Order: sequence, then C-alpha cells, then structure tokens
Amino acid sequence: MADSLINLLQARTVLIRAGTSIGTGTLISNGMVLTCAHVVRKAYAQKKSIEVLLPNLTEPGQFIWNEKAQKVYISKKYEERIDSEEIHNNAEQVVLTSEYPDVAVIEIERKTHAIIAFPYNDIVLENLKDGQFLAFGFQKKDRDLHRNVPQAVSLNYNGEQRDGVIHKLIFDNGLIRPGMSGAALLERENGQIVGIIHMTKNPNDDLGAYVIPIQTIWNVIEKWENEGVTQLFSVLKSKKLKTLVQKQYREEYPRFPLFKKYGIRLFVLPVLLFLALWWVFFHLGSIQDSGIVSILLVAISLSGKIIGDWLGKDANRESGKLKNSIGKILFSTTFLVSFSVIIALLWTFTSSVWVYGNPKSDKIPIVFSSDAKWNYSYTKNLNSKGKTRFLMFSTPKGDSITLIPEGREAKEIRVQSFSKQEFYFPDDFFLEPAFIIRFNPTYSKRSLMNEYQVKIRIERFEEKIVDTVFNPLKNTGSITFGRKIDVKKRAANWEEELRRDRTINNNDKVIESILKIWENTEHIGSLVIKKDDIIKVQVIYKEKDSIFNKDRYTVRGDFTKNDKLLNFTEQ
Repeated sequence: MADSLINLLQARTVLIRAGTSIGTGTLISNGMVLTCAHVVRKAYAQKKSIEVLLPNLTEPGQFIWNEKAQKVYISKKYEERIDSEEIHNNAEQVVLTSEYPDVAVIEIERKTHAIIAFPYNDIVLENLKDGQFLAFGFQKKDRDLHRNVPQAVSLNYNGEQRDGVIHKLIFDNGLIRPGMSGAALLERENGQIVGIIHMTKNPNDDLGAYVIPIQTIWNVIEKWENEGVTQLFSVLKSKKLKTLVQKQYREEYPRFPLFKKYGIRLFVLPVLLFLALWWVFFHLGSIQDSGIVSILLVAISLSGKIIGDWLGKDANRESGKLKNSIGKILFSTTFLVSFSVIIALLWTFTSSVWVYGNPKSDKIPIVFSSDAKWNYSYTKNLNSKGKTRFLMFSTPKGDSITLIPEGREAKEIRVQSFSKQEFYFPDDFFLEPAFIIRFNPTYSKRSLMNEYQVKIRIERFEEKIVDTVFNPLKNTGSITFGRKIDVKKRAANWEEELRRDRTINNNDKVIESILKIWENTEHIGSLVIKKDDIIKVQVIYKEKDSIFNKDRYTVRGDFTKNDKLLNFTEQ
C-alpha cells in the first residue's frame, strides 16, 4: 500500500516557494493548494511572490508546471492574553501569539490537475494507535542541494496535545525536517488523510512532528465561508468534486490495474497455463513422471511474481524493466495466440494409454504398436510403482493400437484424441493361450507311436491360418503350442487324473512311468493361437492313412488347465 500511496501523492504534492521560505502543499481542489500558514505568511505580508511548483521526478531540477499564487487564504493567529504578576507590575497587558491553527490555502490559475481525496469526517483517536502513517513532502535541505525530490517519512501516532483551543496530534519515530510543513499525512492501510505536518519536533533527529488534524482544517475553511472569504468549504463537500476525485483515482489506480492495461489477455494466460498443466497431469501423470510439470509451475510462479511487482513499484529499476519486458511478452497477442495453438494441438491430437499392475510383482515388458504392420513399435516395462504410460498422437476419428504384455494376448485398442484409457494387468489382458495334447500312454511308451502322425489345423474367422503335420518321435508323450509352458507343473493334476483311472489300480510305478512319458513334450513354436481360433486335431495312422481321432476345439481361454488327452485305438 505504501508504494501506491507514494505514487498517488507524487502527482498531488507540490513545492511552495514563498520568498526565502520553503514548504509543501497538497492539491485539494481545482486550483486550490493546502499548506501551513507559517510557510506563506511572511511572504504574503511583504507582498513577495509565492510560487507553486509540481516537480518532474524523472528529470531532477525540472518542473511539470510552475504557477503564481492568485489568492492566498491564511488563518488568523491564535491570541492568548496572559494575566500575571509581571503584567500588573508593568501596568501593561502582554499579548502572546501562537501560529495556530496554521492553515493556508493558495489559489492558482491552473485548474486541471490531480486532486487528493479530502473527506469530511472526525478523527477517531483510538483508531490511530495501531496505525502506520506516511508523510510526503519536500525538505529544505534537499532544495539547498538543488534537488526537488519529495521524501516519504513513516510515522507512528503518540498521542495528542491540547492547550485551550489548541489541538495538535503528536507523531514520532520519523525524521521531519524544515520544508515538510504542509505535507499531507496519510494512514498507510486505507490511504485516508488525517492532517498536515505543522512543525518538526527536532530537525536533526527522528523524534517526529506535530500535526494539524483534518477536522481543524475543515473548521478553518468553514469559518472562511461563513465570513464570506471563499466558497471552498462548499466546493470540497460538493458531489461534483467527489465524483471528479473518484474518477481520477479509478483511472490512475484502478482496482484491477493490470486488467485495465491488458484487458482480457490478463485472464487468457492463466487459463492457458491451467489447460497446459491439466494436459500434463491428465496424460503424463504426476511430477515424478514428467519434468514439464516443474517447468510449468516455475512459469506460473514467475508470472505471479511479475504481477506482484506491477502492483507496486520495484526499487530496482533495471530489475523492474526486465520483469515488465517479460510480462509484455507473456501478455502479448502473438505469444498468447501461439500458446493457444500449441495447447489446442496437444489436446486435439494426443491421447494416452495407461497400464497399471502390482508394484510388488516383477517388471512386465509391454510391447506397444501403433501400426498394424508393426512398422512402429517399442517396449516399456511396468515401473517400480507398477504402472507405465504410452503417449501417442491420434486423430478425432480414432486410431488403432496394440498392446501385448509378456505372456498375454495382444489387445487391440481404439483410441481417440482428447482421451485417456486405463487398463489393469493382468485382469484386462487375456492369458496367451497354450495348448497341450497328451497321447494315450499305452501307445506313447511303445514304438507304435512312430506309426502315427498328428495333423493340426488352425482356423481364424473361418479362414485357414495354419495346416501342419507333426510326426511325434518315439516316447514323446505330449505336444504343446501357443505360449510355451513348463508341462512339469501339470504333473500334480495328471497324477490325480491317473489315480482315478480304474485300469491302473492306483499303481505307483505305472503312474510314475506315464507321467515321465507325458513330461517328455515337444513344443511347436511355429503355431500361434489366439482367442476364438478353431483348432482341429486329427490322429492319422500313416500306413493306412486312416483317421483315428478327429477333435475340434474353440479357443475361449487357456487350455493349460483342461489339456486334451487324445485316446485312440489301434486299427
């Protein structure tokens, strides 16, 4: 708030030259300057020139305008007649005078300038105790050094001084030097004027100053109007002046200054950053998954810092210039349009597929292909947190991709832009089928098995895919195709099955020999099966070319739990 107050006061605080006297004035109405009476009284009495100057703070020693006083209104000194023993002895009455209420108003020809809000209200002293106050005015020492920069001094309220009709406020903890008489004193938090500097308590130490309360100033101005001196009292209370001041304040220090400067563009940047962050979290996940999120958070922090600096005045001018330059780029139409196009393209033509699994399980490699011919594919593993992500470009019409987790069936997925699909391993992926065919142990353990052959046909959507003939070797008790498995893990189930066979009579040696034969398997790696495939298995006696067995199976799941035992009789 202090920076805003200083900016506000700079355009409303003027330097007063009255003969050899230097003081400070505040523009309170069109062509009306409020100051202290003692600043101008001597020059006015001697009919010397009184000047009112608005300094150019960007060019030391120069002024924006310089006006001669047209009229000067000065409060009368307070006269106090003292009756004492000394007076009686001298038979004379001594008259002492005090520069109080010490109020003067200078009228100038210029009528268009900034005006400070000058409310008509009483000061509640209790409210001043915890406040912070700011005085803004010129110091005579600075003018002696050919400077014209007003100084801001912070003060704290420390009570009041009352002596008869004399009423002054006391402020301390600030160095007030000659030249600041007439300077406005404002409350920092709300910017309300509480009075003007009357005189310093010590020009060489930060003991503060005495202040003429605003109500005292109003009383003087009202008295002038009652005496027919000036109509300033009515002007200051008029609705027309209040409306003018409010308009100036809104234009110079609007409630939303950046909105006035950049308009709707001020809201476009945060919206775009939000959409960008949303895209990142939507498709890329948490910060650990992407450093882009960190970069965007830094960008938001930087833009917030820029906005914060704009609301005040950066003490470091070079730093302020740099930040404002960055801000101009961020809020420029070119940047915002370009950023908007990038965000629109990302949202329109990207999609993501997530696969979640058990983080405690082994890392599962997953093959991703966005091309039916597998011209473009790559493999990613489920990470230590049990998840992985595939980010891809897609069209609103949709594209097909294929996911193949190790040991599972390929899963074809239709993806569209502006979408995120999630799958859970292993629940959402069918186990890749594995097919086991065991032969009747009566023939497996005999050389007669060499006289037979197995013919396997795989049909997919009523179209022949594979037609192959397998000639088992001697003592081969089973064949497998599809996913390669360890048939020895099936031994417990097979043993249970054999023990239920009455022809074996639960003979341990027979059971052990049969299991040994079945475990001697042959895997046909060239045969790949998928869900809904139709498998036709024929056992043919080679010598007579006769078919002993003809089975037909439809792949609905995994055949490892219910493997096929081919029983056939010798012809």
